[in-house]
Amino acid sequence: MAPAYHGRRRVGCELGFPRPRLRPPVGAIYSEAVLVVDAVILMGGRATRLGGAAKGDLRVEGRTLLERVVAAAEVARDRVVVGEAGESVLPPEVRVVREEPPFGGPAAAVAAGVHALADDADAVLVLAGDQPFVAAAVPRLLAALAVAEDCDGARAVDADGRLQHLTCVIRRPALDRAIAAIAAVGSLDGVSMRRLLEPLRMADVMVPPAATMDVDTWADADAVGATGGEGP
Repeated sequence: MAPAYHGRRRVGCELGFPRPRLRPPVGAIYSEAVLVVDAVILMGGRATRLGGAAKGDLRVEGRTLLERVVAAAEVARDRVVVGEAGESVLPPEVRVVREEPPFGGPAAAVAAGVHALADDADAVLVLAGDQPFVAAAVPRLLAALAVAEDCDGARAVDADGRLQHLTCVIRRPALDRAIAAIAAVGSLDGVSMRRLLEPLRMADVMVPPAATMDVDTWADADAVGATGGEGP
């Protein structure tokens, strides 16, 4: 059934601010018995605002950005990194694949990651590989999805109310349909995550402020305490 709309707001999965109806409590614990979850971690951008530096190799508290995000997704049954692993040392079971075409954008990367997974998971956790503190968001997203039975997924919202499309968990059948719908009318190349998620009913979940900090610039790297690479 297509999502219901009232004006520009979706009915049923919008949790509202500042007190979302389905927001999990602080410290909510996700139970693996609730959902079988796989994870896709995106590490395939060109890092142009970092002068092309391999930002996944930047380190926070002794671990690379990518290592930290992969660890944040350890609740997942299976984890796939899409892009470049660089100098990161990943668990042997974590696979690295590439989107087609390379640097084809987040929707193409998500599709490549999903294609590398088994198709029987309940949901797919999608994370950007440059968020060193995203572990604080993961249990909230999973807890929200577990109780939001009328939603296709749960998506992080930062302290300023901005939707974080690359910090979300999506039910696998809904994600498959969204990918197929775009592929049916054209290429996934260059398609944004916002467009991929647009037809889905998403529960929007407030997460701790640091959880959505990412590294797009050297100023961002300084803000998260990242070291390595060559700044300006």
